Amino acid sequence: MSTPYGKPDEPDDEPNGTQVQPVQDSAVATNKPDESIAENTKPLLPASRNAIKAMPPKPKLSDRAFLAFVIAYRKFSYFWSTALLIFSLIVVFYGIGSKWNNPPWGQGVIHPAIEAVIFVVLITWIALLEGAQVSIVGLQSVPIESFRNTHPRAFKCCELVHKGPNVERFIVGRQFLLLFIVFIVSRIGGAGTLPTENFYIGDWQWSSEATQLFWVNSVFLIIIITVPGSLVTQLMAANKMLAFLELPYAPYYTVVLPSLALESIGITHTSYVLKDVFVRLSGADRKRDDPKQMKKNKLYYARCIMSVGLVIFSTIFVLKGLFSGQTGATNGVGWNNLPGWAAFIITIFFLFVIGCCEGFQIAAVSLSQVPSDDFKTKAPTAYKTTQLLYAGRNMQAFLVGRQVFVAMMMVLLGKVTSYAGSEGVLVEGDDWGMGTEFNRILLQTGILGAIFVVNVGQLSFRMAASCFPVMFINNFVVNYLLQVVLVVEATGVVNSCWPLAWGLDSMLGLTPDNFDGDGDEWVNTAAQHVPGRKRSMGVPVNKGGAGPYDLHPTGIYAHSYV
Repeated sequence: MSTPYGKPDEPDDEPNGTQVQPVQDSAVATNKPDESIAENTKPLLPASRNAIKAMPPKPKLSDRAFLAFVIAYRKFSYFWSTALLIFSLIVVFYGIGSKWNNPPWGQGVIHPAIEAVIFVVLITWIALLEGAQVSIVGLQSVPIESFRNTHPRAFKCCELVHKGPNVERFIVGRQFLLLFIVFIVSRIGGAGTLPTENFYIGDWQWSSEATQLFWVNSVFLIIIITVPGSLVTQLMAANKMLAFLELPYAPYYTVVLPSLALESIGITHTSYVLKDVFVRLSGADRKRDDPKQMKKNKLYYARCIMSVGLVIFSTIFVLKGLFSGQTGATNGVGWNNLPGWAAFIITIFFLFVIGCCEGFQIAAVSLSQVPSDDFKTKAPTAYKTTQLLYAGRNMQAFLVGRQVFVAMMMVLLGKVTSYAGSEGVLVEGDDWGMGTEFNRILLQTGILGAIFVVNVGQLSFRMAASCFPVMFINNFVVNYLLQVVLVVEATGVVNSCWPLAWGLDSMLGLTPDNFDGDGDEWVNTAAQHVPGRKRSMGVPVNKGGAGPYDLHPTGIYAHSYV
């Protein structure tokens, strides 16, 4: 497998003190690799003029001892994290079976066994949505005719989604579908009323602190949504995009069509309005004949107006519920003493965190194709952030750790924006004459809350980051967020995703993608951008061709943090 600036088995790939010759300015200007490196290599992006000339020296004995400890701890975390996941499943299903959960349709309406089945189905659907998006979006640069006969399911999905502006439509629609499903899951598996003061299993009585932390705040539920619900399929699909779409779960009908159908309703068209505003502010030149550009006819503008109206409408009811004490933010064990103004501040904080996580991912992928010289001087904090992000295995660690925060914020936002109560009866206050059906269908299920969160807290940040990637990360808030995310991932709390992904990958026999052919067969995929960016910044690149998205990482992608 070729790499952007040379063969992977060259001695300068490892941080062993070997001198690395920087690419000459002519190579930068022409976007071609210097002839002294390799004749037939294909660059993913121009190298930085300020590439580091020398790789880091060979680690000292103390550093090697610390690395050995890190490796040992990481391997050990596979075991205790898996045990934690199993325990999380036991607790959540025990709560569902004991009718201590908080389903949106009310307690006792549906048998707990059926609720457990619905919970499993929805978690599985989340996993399929996550993995399929990785595959479909990642295959944009791959000619679909090249896998028409070998991967018919993948071809059918990509033929529709890659047509015109459908990729953007798919991403936006899938985002709302995913958030709404997580909201429902957080109610089915979330904390409800306990028969006693604290949670218990048989004769094992939990302390009030443990009940508050793990049960009331849904820590175990967050682990379930993060690991089997999101990370496992993301890791499997990262470098096996075609094989994942070819699995017999009908991705065309379970992922593609539902996502596009939801987008076509117009609920999320506010994001397109924001994108147009951001594009205008950025001064970007958008070609009118761009086939990927959205067709702006009367129906498009009607949907935009409807979407903006829905966002304003949902915002009003979310704020009304927060300040009137009618949402989950001020109801339930541990939350019932929270005043309305504090619930509002907490909600804004949750929105900001999930927005930063969403936008940072977009900015990180965008900047993997941008020469660091373009912003090193003008945006030093952004440059420092990208240096940390692309070092070692930090890119992969960021994607894993980020998912923890996204799942956590989704669950908490589902709680604070959904109305408490059941059967359309609010816990307190009036409903402004909207009626029980309105309360039950739109408020207590979390639909209006989902419309509010997906437009205000997710898609708006994504659109801003896509138009201003450097500006988005050129601040200490995002830099600090990256460090916190890396620390959370380093704890290993969700490392059970790795053995689960390895096991499923082996059981299903998924074959890796191979898009590095000769001549016209060579394809520039997202997974190849990061090694190219690392080389251009003088950051060590893994030896042996392994990339940051590989399910079976080797070398510096296996354990090291830089």
